[in-house]
Order: sequence, then structure tokens, then C-alpha cells
Amino acid sequence: MSNSRLNSVVAVLVLTAIVGMAPLAHATTPAFPVVIAGSSAMWQTMALGAYNNGKGPADAVAPTFHWTSASNALSLQDCRVETVGATSCNEDAATVWVVWDSSTAVGGPNVWVYAKVDSVVGDRCFFAQPQCRVFDFNNPSTNSDWTAAGANKISSTLWGDNSSDTTLPASVLTIVEGTLNVVNTAATDIRAEDAAWAIARVNSVLGASTKGGANSDGVDGLGYGVNAADVPATATCPTPITLAQGQGTAIYSGYGHTGTSTDAANVLAFNISGKDPFTCTTIPTYTVSNVGAAPIVFVNSRSNTLANLVNASERQLENVFSGTNTDASALGLAAGNINAFVREPLSGTYNTTEATVMRYPTLYSAATPQPIEGISQEKYTACTGVVQNPLAGQACAVHSGSGLRWRGVGTSEVIGGVQNSNNTTKTSNPTDGIAYAFFSYGNVSALADQAGFGYIQLNGVDPIFATYKSAVDLQQPAAANGMLPGATETTFPTCEKNIWRNGFSFPNVRNGTYRAWSLLHMLYNSSQTTPVKDLIATSNTYVVTSVPDYIPAGKVVTPANSTCGTAAYTDLGLQLVRSHYQQFDGNGAALGGAPAFPGTSSSNTTGPGGDMGGMIIPTTLGAATAYQTYMTQSGDASGGLGPALRH
Repeated sequence: MSNSRLNSVVAVLVLTAIVGMAPLAHATTPAFPVVIAGSSAMWQTMALGAYNNGKGPADAVAPTFHWTSASNALSLQDCRVETVGATSCNEDAATVWVVWDSSTAVGGPNVWVYAKVDSVVGDRCFFAQPQCRVFDFNNPSTNSDWTAAGANKISSTLWGDNSSDTTLPASVLTIVEGTLNVVNTAATDIRAEDAAWAIARVNSVLGASTKGGANSDGVDGLGYGVNAADVPATATCPTPITLAQGQGTAIYSGYGHTGTSTDAANVLAFNISGKDPFTCTTIPTYTVSNVGAAPIVFVNSRSNTLANLVNASERQLENVFSGTNTDASALGLAAGNINAFVREPLSGTYNTTEATVMRYPTLYSAATPQPIEGISQEKYTACTGVVQNPLAGQACAVHSGSGLRWRGVGTSEVIGGVQNSNNTTKTSNPTDGIAYAFFSYGNVSALADQAGFGYIQLNGVDPIFATYKSAVDLQQPAAANGMLPGATETTFPTCEKNIWRNGFSFPNVRNGTYRAWSLLHMLYNSSQTTPVKDLIATSNTYVVTSVPDYIPAGKVVTPANSTCGTAAYTDLGLQLVRSHYQQFDGNGAALGGAPAFPGTSSSNTTGPGGDMGGMIIPTTLGAATAYQTYMTQSGDASGGLGPALRH
């Protein structure tokens, strides 16, 4: 199966380290390595937290070292498919960092590994039994991608001591090339229950589910598998699923390609509890910890048809990204061609956007089915009943309008789509483009500080700064017209209070007025509790003091004499949560546990359930002020943005 080429965006900001962070706790004898797979949103700051300015975690032997692979040089290898007849393991391409200390104790140094792919891939590799391992797919006999010199994918000054990557020593190679290099932590933009729903939707035939019935919009199942619409491939253990049930058709990229692309998101079934569908092995229990929150931002080129785009409503964006109307007039502008760049439906970015801006969480239940008010991004991806794969500007994939849609696999492809939207060798439709991504300074760096590109307000609310045009914040681009911020305005590292006048990052996400955002999570087993929680803490500190890529989930007190000043500085963390609700497959079977109903003693904010598109709930010092379980973000055709009851 084709390799994924996911999330190859790298940070280009020049940063200098700050004072030491809260240490990671490890035993003197090296522990089982922390091997993380998943989202690009946390890849950079987790690296900084693990390295910790070269001092290393608690009980580590200084100095620590770091190494990064070339883009997508390594892979996450999932060999479960071989147990049901595949001739080889599944491979998903990954960009990797490794941090290690100088311990000479038995077992070798302490090691932290992070393979950057996408959220659902990271979730799948964590829940798979056996779990994925990081592998040199291109050179399995020589491991030459592991032994290569570091690619310096993170700027040398960002690490804090102007250090460049160090080639992996033999003691570390023994770990990363061996049987210990197994994914034991997932970094994910969406909860496990939401990831289970996403794979069920993708790995199925196109059409309505049993649960959706006549009220379905026809895209409960997306057509990349042979299973019933929106129903996961489940095993009747001890009999596993078949290869056809478990392995769907890869979702190919349409960006920059005229035929079948080699860039793809692989479709493989997984469960989050019970038995693994391929091997019928019991899936261990796991823990979820919140890391922070990141906003989705809509970015566009401004050379012609979208030159004056500064704001859009949810319904306007639904019309464009669904293919209902791909003309600039759909966004309230003069008529003209546009290109819309859509992510793959296994992406955490895609599913967050689908749930908070586009389709919203489905509302129908067995007792009282209700229509969907939003419009899915998959509405017109099928032509005469056949899914367009790759979605590469096919004219039939739109209902009306003169523009085209393109599928991008990974953040870098959709950002690149906007960057090159007027390039005929990339799109065959030279005109302005629009896309979306989780904001981070690294993710948008290719478009930052340039008048020819920008971001827009959603429903009249700015996702990054307090206001869009009046330059209230301290290091907002001077033009204050939606130019994306980058290194021109801000010299990193810097404290968040040096960028935002109110002292805290992303003020309109924090105050609840900006609707398109998601909590970032880490999933792990009990054996990883201490190192993972400490890694979250150090990452949270770096987003306050160095590069504010996301809002920390919890309270952060920075050390004195940092970039935040001579005295300690406190960020109270995110004072919002999203309501949890039960996720179901297309037959109405529960995916994961159910959250508590309103009025019970268990808060919906910490228990099980999906929260993708859950209603935004303000909190007081981290404690939920309302039990709003089963309430979800929604909208209607007339522009209403109230909540909906989700059974």
C-alpha cells in the first residue's frame, strides 16, 4: 500500500532557548522509551520539552542530544494486516525527532521518539495490537535513514543552545532499530472516540447509514471500504475480520498531481476497546490527558478573486468546501474562479473543521431522527456514485460555481495549495485558493508576513488576535488586515504577553467567541504516566515562554528570569471545555463509553465520550460550571449558531 506523506511542515522560526523547564521524571535505570505517534500540532514543543535546553529530564545524565529525520524518511509500520493475508506490513511515512540523554546504565540511555503523521494514524498505531513501530521502510536492511546525519528540521537555535542535530550513537540505534521502538503514546487533535468514528465513516461504502436513514445527507459512509455505511469493520473474535473488511482504499492526494498520487492516507480498521479487529488481541485500558487547544484558521491567497476576502460565515464556507458553490460569489465577493483545498477525512484537522464549521455532529437518533443543518465537505466528492480519488479538480465534484476542489494529504499540502494556487503546474486552475489548518507559527510560515496571503475571520471573529483591523495586540502585523504573523513581527523566543496585549495567547478562543478549535490530547498506558505528564508540562511552558503554538490546557507558572520577565509569570490555561457525547457507528452501536447525563455526579468534561464539535462550556479555575453533556455545536440555514441536543 502506498506510503502516506503526512504533515511535513517544519518550523522555520529562529528561536533561542530560555531557562530550564520543569523536569521529566525518569528512573536512574533507563525506562521503556517514550515513543509517540501523531499530530504535527505538538511535534515541535514536545521536542523542546524533552530536550529541555540540553539539561535533560530529572535523573537524566546531562548533556542531552537531539536528532531529526529527513521529511517522511521513516515510517510507522502496522503489521496486523499480515495476520489476515496481506503480503507486507502497512507503512505510513513519518518525520521523526529523537532526544536522548548520556546515561550509561544497563539498558542504555533514556530515549524519547516522536513520529509526526496525523491524529487518526497516531491513534490507530497506539491502539493496534501489536502496536506500530517506527521503521526504516526505504532501507530496511541497512537502516540508513536512522544512521544518516540529522536533517535539522528544527532550527538549531530553537533547541536553546545553538546546537545542531547529533548523529544517533550506537546505544540509541540499538533502541530505535530494535524491538523496544514500539508506539506507546498517541498525540492527537481529537479524542479516541472521535477517531473511532472517523475510521468507521471512511472505511465503508458511500451512502446513508442505518441510523441516519432518510434523514442522512448521504455521506455517513465515505466509500473507501466495503463495509456497510458508517459501520466499523468488527471481528467476531476469535475470528478476525478479513483483509477486505479491515483495509480500505487509500485516500490519495490530488494536489499537484494529474493522475494517481503516491501521497496517500492509509485506511485501516482499529478499535479503542475490546479486541483488535485483525488479531483479536485484548486492547489495554488507556489514559487521556489534555495538552492544550489550537484554533482552526482559514487561509487564502489574495492575488485576484479572493483579494478582498476578510470574513466568512460558517454557511458560506460550507457551500465552498462542500462543492455546493465554488465561486467567489459564495463568499460574498464578485463572481470568479476559486480553488478550495480540502484535507483527507482521516485527518484530525479535517474532522475538527467538519464538526465545528461544516457538517456538525450528526443529530439523528433511533427514536427521533433529525436532519443535519450543516453541509459536509464530502457532499459532491462522488461523480455518478463513484468517489473521486484523488479529488484533483474534477469538474463533476462541484454542484455549481466555476471553481474547483483539491484533496491535500497533510497540512503542508493544503498550505502549499494556497501558496501555489495561481500556478498552472499545480492546479490547472490559476486563481486564488482557500484552505484551513490548525494554527501554529510553523504551520503557516510559508504564507506569513506576505501581503499576497492572509487569514480570515469566522463569523466576524478573529482566530489569532483580539481584533482583525485595529492592531490592538502588540505584535500583530502592522497592516492589521489579516496578514499571517511570522518572524517579521516577532523575534522568537518571546513570552506570549509580548505578542498579545491582554497577556494571553489567542484571546477569542479563550473567551469562547471563536468556535473552530479543538483540544489536543495525549493517550498512553499506565506505565507511561509519569514521563508523558511531565513532557506535557514542559511543552506547556514552552508555548507560554517561547513560541505560542497553542493554548496550554492547564495553569503554567514560568520560572523567574525567563522571556516573561524577572518575576514568575502565570498563564491560567484554557478556561473552556467541550461537552462530551456518545459516538455511534452507523447502526447505532456505541463507540467507546458514554458520558454522564446532566445532573449526575460525574462531569462530562473528564469522562468518556467524543467532544468533536461539542458545545463550548466556560469553566472556573478548571471546574465545569454546567453539565451540558450531549449538547453540541450546530447551526442552521438561516445563520443561527445555537447548540443542538445530540443523543
